[in-house]
Amino acid sequence: MTENNTTTLQALLQFALPLGTTLAAGSADISINWSVTVRAQPPAFPDVYGGELALVSMDVLRSYNSRLTLGEVVQSLAQVGVSAIAAIDDVTDIAIAAANDCGVGLLALPDDSNLTRIERSVNTLIANYTAQLNQRAMEIQRQLSRLAAENRDLNSLLQIVARATARPVVVHDDAGVLMAQVYPNVSRRGGGTGRAILQSLPYGAFQNWLEREAPEGEGAIVSSPLGFTTVLKVEKRVAGYLSIVDKQTPLDEFDRLVMTYGADVCAIELAKNRAIAFAVEQARGDWVQMWLSGTPADDDLLTTRAQQSGFDISSSFVVSVFRASTKSGAPLPLESLISLVRDDMIRRQINGAVGQYVDVIVALYPLENAAQPQRARRLVDEVREQLASRTPSGLVGAGISRPALGLATLRDAYREAKDAVSIANELGDREQATFYGDLKLFQLLLALKERNLDQMRRFHKETLGQLVEHDERKQGDLLRTLNGFFEANGNLAKAASDLDVHRNTLVYRLERIAELTDMNLDDPDNRLILHLALKIQRVLATLSGG
Repeated sequence: MTENNTTTLQALLQFALPLGTTLAAGSADISINWSVTVRAQPPAFPDVYGGELALVSMDVLRSYNSRLTLGEVVQSLAQVGVSAIAAIDDVTDIAIAAANDCGVGLLALPDDSNLTRIERSVNTLIANYTAQLNQRAMEIQRQLSRLAAENRDLNSLLQIVARATARPVVVHDDAGVLMAQVYPNVSRRGGGTGRAILQSLPYGAFQNWLEREAPEGEGAIVSSPLGFTTVLKVEKRVAGYLSIVDKQTPLDEFDRLVMTYGADVCAIELAKNRAIAFAVEQARGDWVQMWLSGTPADDDLLTTRAQQSGFDISSSFVVSVFRASTKSGAPLPLESLISLVRDDMIRRQINGAVGQYVDVIVALYPLENAAQPQRARRLVDEVREQLASRTPSGLVGAGISRPALGLATLRDAYREAKDAVSIANELGDREQATFYGDLKLFQLLLALKERNLDQMRRFHKETLGQLVEHDERKQGDLLRTLNGFFEANGNLAKAASDLDVHRNTLVYRLERIAELTDMNLDDPDNRLILHLALKIQRVLATLSGG
């Protein structure tokens, strides 16, 4: 808007023209001083003085001249001085070329547009800017509510917000993972500017910002690495974040109204999706709990229940259990954490299952390749970290079973995962994901500890006693060095890198270890003895005074 009562096509697209109008030719910066509706009978062009937006229904004009084309109308209107034409018709390439040749703007209106209403909205915007903005904001609120009532998807809702604010819009979930993004179609056809902006966004910086400064107050709009962000809350819980992408231009009152309305409706949509997902996953969780608490006699019935919930009963999978506890070891409530595991599984499009059994969360993760469970192990650790960040004590451990095939093995796989987290907990590793297959030696040692504790202590002292004494006396790192050497499978370069020491320093320490233990590290038997002694040291550390 300017002081001499003019506006631009950009402003009209935002504040007056029907949502869904597209700019087919000309610049969004074309100046408009009024709007007029073209009639079928003379005078077809009422009071055109130059600079107007002409509103055209080709069906109406063709009732007067059936051979009339939009291209011809564009040329005629350009000759009398209009600045742009908004038409209800198929905007052809010929019409676009005519508009470009004449230097006028050309807009395509939705088929159900009311030209009388559009003329009133455009002229109100020019004559009374504030009144039209308030009217437009109410129109957007009504349209968002209508789309939500029609169960339209999140992208449809965001497109309204993007179009109204003329800026790209993105939604992230509560963990900062991108859920949806749209850009406004208000520039020249094929411009692609909005898409380019979205592709260059600093999503990593945004996630880091969420960890430090995430907005919490409902309705608050704050500056963020993306532009402007507000929180989406469902039942007082953060469900995600809505962001308008633009760090250059501050939000005006209209933008803030649209963003607030959009956040309200998007939160409702997320709540709806969450409720549907919860119902589905609750059914899946129910059969998981029933399977684990039942007997093989129930398996046929529960197999049918699992199939009905959408789980592939013939798939290979791993079972993971998540346990949350206080620092003293007391279990924490799991209700709020279960939904996070479910949401993560849905976000990753994993057709698994989640349930609660006694004091742990049980999750089934299907495997694409049972011989390579590494991806599932990484995934479980990522989920564990998310749960830990949302747990007051921060102590969340996870156990992972070996790959299992078919539901007949579910109970055994669950026991493996439960044993993995229990053994890790006994060894003092209460904040990591532990794979059952990595614990065979510890299982043996923990069992031996109950009957042969004195012999284990004696073996440890005879093997590592000199190293323990050396490190305590000189605050040395020989035990850490020996452990790093074994974790690197004897690879000196990797061990030196992992320990952050020079290779020559590592070689010197290993020579010192060989000297104190009187064991040649090139001998495989000696390596086995030393490695076993280190494992026993961890087991003994679980004893008070061990």
